[in-house]
Amino acid sequence: MSSDHLKRLVAPRSWNIARKENVWTTRPMPGKHSLEGAIPISTILRDYLKVCDNNREAKIILHAGQVLIDQRVVRKPKTAVGLMDVISLPKMKKYFRTMIDNHGRLEFVQIKPAESKWKLARVENKRIIKGGKTQLNLHDGTNILSDKKVKTGDVLQITLPDMKTKSVLEFKEGVQALITGGSHVGSISKIKGMETTRSTKPNLVMYEEFQTIKSYTFVVGEKKAMVSLPEVKV
Repeated sequence: MSSDHLKRLVAPRSWNIARKENVWTTRPMPGKHSLEGAIPISTILRDYLKVCDNNREAKIILHAGQVLIDQRVVRKPKTAVGLMDVISLPKMKKYFRTMIDNHGRLEFVQIKPAESKWKLARVENKRIIKGGKTQLNLHDGTNILSDKKVKTGDVLQITLPDMKTKSVLEFKEGVQALITGGSHVGSISKIKGMETTRSTKPNLVMYEEFQTIKSYTFVVGEKKAMVSLPEVKV
């Protein structure tokens, strides 16, 4: 049982689930996102979006092809969903973007149908491959080829499901960024400056009233954010 299931009490803190109602919950499949940064789609359908009452009903909905992640049909209950992934339930006319709240927990913000056709993806690293093309490794575990000039920390607006780059949000001063970790997690703020450290310590990013490390900075817009935060919950 342990390979497919996870004790609710020790589920990652990023999961906003009731921990004492049942002993077990579903463990997401290894894949694009880390365990800490992902929730299985069956758990989302049941515990977050409340479109079904139990795992059996979640499986029926999935097997019927009624659920899309990033505009691709998914049928496996353990499919992992993480930050910025888009969930579409076209039969119910409901669409959600995976965001992070002010407790560092994954939440699902309802969006308009047109917004479900794109997502934001941060460039984690890049490398030149055969033929001189650049392969970009993105935060959600996907790799895409690009001829655009981008650097690590930049964020791509990608069309779904074809994964084409629609625009590039540069990692630079003056842009809006989502804080994905630390004491200011779940807030969106304007980047005031950057500090490159010469030691093994991570580079710092300065904001109006605080600073954080570069890996906690996810650019979400130029003058204003292209995504909405979850409603604040206590």
